[in-house]
Amino acid sequence: MKNIQKTKDWIEMALDDMENAVADLNAGRYPSCVFHAQQCTEKLLKSILYFFGIVHGKTHFPSDILAGEILSNPETTRDLSLSKEQIGFLLAMADNAASIEKQRSMPRYGWETKDRIIKPSEIYDEEKAREILGWSQTVMAAVQGFFSTLDKEELNDVLERIRRCLKS
Repeated sequence: MKNIQKTKDWIEMALDDMENAVADLNAGRYPSCVFHAQQCTEKLLKSILYFFGIVHGKTHFPSDILAGEILSNPETTRDLSLSKEQIGFLLAMADNAASIEKQRSMPRYGWETKDRIIKPSEIYDEEKAREILGWSQTVMAAVQGFFSTLDKEELNDVLERIRRCLKS
C-alpha cells in the first residue's frame, strides 16, 4: 500500500541532509559532506520504497532492496505498471546509491588498518566529496523525475522543493 505522507516525509528529510551536505562542502568539511550525502541518498530511496509499500526494518542499503524486490523482478515491474522511463529513473537511483552506500561508516569513523586508523579527513578531500555529492544529486534528480511521471498532486510541493534544491 502506498503511503504518500511517509514518502513526502522521507523526501523532506533527504532535502535537509542535502542542504547540510552542500553547506559542509562549502565549509571544507568533506567527511561531513559525504556523510550527509549518504544520508540524503538513503532517505530518497526509502521514499521510493515507501511509495511502493515496501517497508523493511532499518537498513543502510536501500538500493539492494530496490534492485532486489523491484528491478530484478520482471513480474513486479509488470504488476506496478512501470514504464521504461520510470524503470530508467529507478536504475539511476539504484546504481548511484550503491556507489554511495559503499562508503558505509568511513565518513564518520575512518578506515582501520592493522597499525592505525586512517581518519576521514585523510580519505575525503574536496574532489572526492564533490564526486559523492554529485552521485547523491543524481539520485535526487531521478527521484524527482520518477515522481514527476506519476502526476501525483499531493507530491507537487516536495517536487518543487527538489527542483529548487537541484538548481542551487
